[in-house]
Amino acid sequence: MPNINHTLNQGQETGKFWVPAEVDVSIRPGWFYHATEDSKVKTPEQLFDIYLTSVGRGANLILNIPPDRRGLLHENDVKSLQGWKALIDKTFKNNLALKAKVKASSVRGKSKMFGAGNVIDQNKETYWATDDKTSNGSLEFDLGKSQKVQYVLVQEYIRLGQRIKSFSVEAWKNNKWEKVASATTIGYKRIVKIDPVETSKIRINFLESKACPVISNVEIF
Repeated sequence: MPNINHTLNQGQETGKFWVPAEVDVSIRPGWFYHATEDSKVKTPEQLFDIYLTSVGRGANLILNIPPDRRGLLHENDVKSLQGWKALIDKTFKNNLALKAKVKASSVRGKSKMFGAGNVIDQNKETYWATDDKTSNGSLEFDLGKSQKVQYVLVQEYIRLGQRIKSFSVEAWKNNKWEKVASATTIGYKRIVKIDPVETSKIRINFLESKACPVISNVEIF
C-alpha cells in the first residue's frame, strides 16, 4: 500500500488520473485581517513571483484576500492587486511567437493535422505531435529579427495526458545555439523565466517524454 503522505505531497508519476496541483497563499502574513499587517501586504512583485511558480508550473493559484472590519478589501491590498495585474499585462502583452515562423524536427505521419503551426494558431484543440515511437523532438521559432526574450510559455495537450519529463530552451546567439533554460515537466502550462536575451530564434527541445510529445501552445515574451 502506498505511503499516503508521500502520495499527497508528490503524487504518483504512473497514476491513472491527472490532478492539477493547488497553491494556497495569503496576500498577508495571516489568513484573517489584522490592522497590524497593513504594512505587510505582499508587493506586486512578490505576487508576480508567486504567479510564475504556481500558475507558471501548471497549478491552480488560490489567493486569500481577507476583508477588513468594514467588510471591504483594504486599500493596501487593492493597490497591490492592481499593481500585480499591471505587471502580468505588461509582461505578457506581446507574444512574439504569433508572428514567428515555426518548424518541427518531425511531424506525426507528416500530416498538416499535427504540424508545427498548431502551437501558434491559438486553438486549444490542435497540437503538434510526433510519431508514436518518437519520444523526443524540437520546435524552432524564427522571430524574424533580433528581439529581447525573457519568458517562454509551453502547454501540452492535456487531454492526452502529461507526457514531457524534461526539456530545454535554446537561443540563437553568436551564430550558434546556446542553452538558456532547462526544466522537467510541462503539463497544462509551464512558464519558463530566463535571463533576458537578445535573439532572433528560439528552440525548444523536448528531451524525454513518456509517449510522443503533444504540444498545443507555445508563447514567447
